[in-house]
Amino acid sequence: MASPPDPRRDRALLAAGVAAAFALSAVSDPRALAAAGALVCLVFRRGLAGTLGKALRSVVPLSVGLSLLSAGWLRLVAGAWPDPAPFVALALRTAVIAVVTFAVLARVDLLCALAPWPTLSRLVVVTLAQIHALRLLATESLLGLRSRLPRRPGALDVVRGAGGITGALFTLSARNARDVSEAMRSRGF
Repeated sequence: MASPPDPRRDRALLAAGVAAAFALSAVSDPRALAAAGALVCLVFRRGLAGTLGKALRSVVPLSVGLSLLSAGWLRLVAGAWPDPAPFVALALRTAVIAVVTFAVLARVDLLCALAPWPTLSRLVVVTLAQIHALRLLATESLLGLRSRLPRRPGALDVVRGAGGITGALFTLSARNARDVSEAMRSRGF
């Protein structure tokens, strides 16, 4: 029989993860970030493939895309390519912080760890509910777009339909936050 999770251990790991993310946000040398990434992979080697997969799917493409977009904009404005080191450091820093975050969240029971602070618990529940609602809306809107088009929807189709979806996102988001808040209040949180 497994022992119940220890909230003190969860709180300590969560605090260490926040401190590590804060410390990593101040590092700007790509070599130091690469070394920190190797250390993070060593410390969180259990479940590393899944953690790296989450980071590669969700955070790295956006970070690399924004870095390339910024470099391209500076090239357009200044007439010369900027030094790539800050952009590499930005992408590496984001990837390492994402791996730390995903690894810590996989090992921590958030609601148990935040139980002494009801406001933080409420914030976590509302945030998780919003993420779930937005994920459902995005899935349903893509399925709706696929059902209306005779071909697979491309990026331009998604952008054209973004206005209505954005309005629905805000409406659903506000309603979902209100419902979750009322449910939590009725349960004594």
